[in-house]
Amino acid sequence: MAASLVVACSARPAKESGQGGSEGGTLRVGVSASTISSVDAYSRVRSQDYYIRNAQLFEPLLRQTKDGYQWLLATGITHNEDNTVWTVKLRPGVKFHDGSPFGADDVIAVFNRILDPKNAVIESNYVNFMDPKGIKKLDDLTVQFTLAKPYGPFQFAISNSDIIFYKKGSTAAQAMGTGPFRLVRFTPGRETDVARFDGYWGRRPKIDKVKIISFKTTEALTNAVIGGQIDASSNILQTALPVIRETPSLKIMESDPILKVLIGMRADMPPFNDVRVRQAMRLILDRKVALSNAYDGLGTLANDYKGFPVCQPDVPQRAQDLEKAKALLAEAGQSNLHLPLRTAANKPGMLQLVQILAEDAKKIGVTIDVVKMDLGAYLEKWGEWQFYTGYDTGTYLRDVPEMVSNESTLNHEHWHDAEFEELATKLYATADENQQCEIQKKMKAIEYERGPTLLAATNPTVSVYSSRMHGFVPAFPSGNLYDFTGVTIDQD
Repeated sequence: MAASLVVACSARPAKESGQGGSEGGTLRVGVSASTISSVDAYSRVRSQDYYIRNAQLFEPLLRQTKDGYQWLLATGITHNEDNTVWTVKLRPGVKFHDGSPFGADDVIAVFNRILDPKNAVIESNYVNFMDPKGIKKLDDLTVQFTLAKPYGPFQFAISNSDIIFYKKGSTAAQAMGTGPFRLVRFTPGRETDVARFDGYWGRRPKIDKVKIISFKTTEALTNAVIGGQIDASSNILQTALPVIRETPSLKIMESDPILKVLIGMRADMPPFNDVRVRQAMRLILDRKVALSNAYDGLGTLANDYKGFPVCQPDVPQRAQDLEKAKALLAEAGQSNLHLPLRTAANKPGMLQLVQILAEDAKKIGVTIDVVKMDLGAYLEKWGEWQFYTGYDTGTYLRDVPEMVSNESTLNHEHWHDAEFEELATKLYATADENQQCEIQKKMKAIEYERGPTLLAATNPTVSVYSSRMHGFVPAFPSGNLYDFTGVTIDQD
């Protein structure tokens, strides 16, 4: 799931200036990854290596930032009065890694793939307001999109950082993108090697190579950071931070608190098809303890609805209420529940969060068996689990298409609410930000009342890197280390 973010104190710098170090060298980045990962730009299996690799090899038309947008493969977008015709101007002089020019034909080919139902591309859910027949090349650097009905946030939709572009006619294994690095070698589930692309249109990377190294567990990855086997990671164990802070060779970077580790409940199958059971689970957890113990006190309490802390509904902060939870379960005929809760523990605090929930549940006779799984096996059945963990860093406009989707890998809680989905239609019919905000408030109130997600806290993404490294900038909105174009390394 990719403006500089700010940190709270000098011991935890949010942004490096890039001063220090010198050009050249290899950066080793650690990720939690699946053994069944693929180099395809639109792979169905998406662990952390997928996102960090794509950020080096491919680019979107434009990217959302904290303050607006950053133009990348596009330089401008215009539209007609009723928002049914949108025209995208592409950046001149952009080359693919083989030296061939990027242009309108490549953009149209990628959108045709995304929108073809036979391909089942996840990103189709974000641009399903488009009709492939309405996409037309005006010239080599201009693409026009004619829509069947008005769509206000068109620019927002195509700024999705997962809608990325490769060369028309190239194979997935070639990974023929326009990004600042080109593919050298890919070993599924183990390692990706990329090298600086000297023909890059933008800021030329200062380092020669990036080695993306995959780890099956967060524990192993954290040990590798502390031991110096890798240079940087955004996937370390939060509980290891006290040790890391006392390690002179390491630095810590925090993003804004935008990461939500979630506990999902499948709303289409027992017992979670009963809203009272979902409400009970949200009342069982002591969120303050979770924030303190699972996340080292970093972040703020969350309230079971997604998106950033803007356009918030007028609802009270949910707190632990074991007696009410017990009464709701009794009303639903679900006292003394016994449930497995599956997790790959692939985000900081995730395992500790579900362990705290399980301990709290015991107090009212509910047994939750925490099942820790290998990430690959976990992702293979993503969308099928009944009670499970995930995470979210998206804006609300980005999240809603997933929540109303019929695609199980997106709407993995299988939750459908008629009022919520009617409001979603209204949300995307207007380009007025004030109207969008009022609609969001109503939608979040519905999530709070009868949604399928337990969101206990909003946390910063915490990255750790070697003190030999300079120039890291956390991505927006994920907070992860994805942009390595400004990184330099102190050479021995």
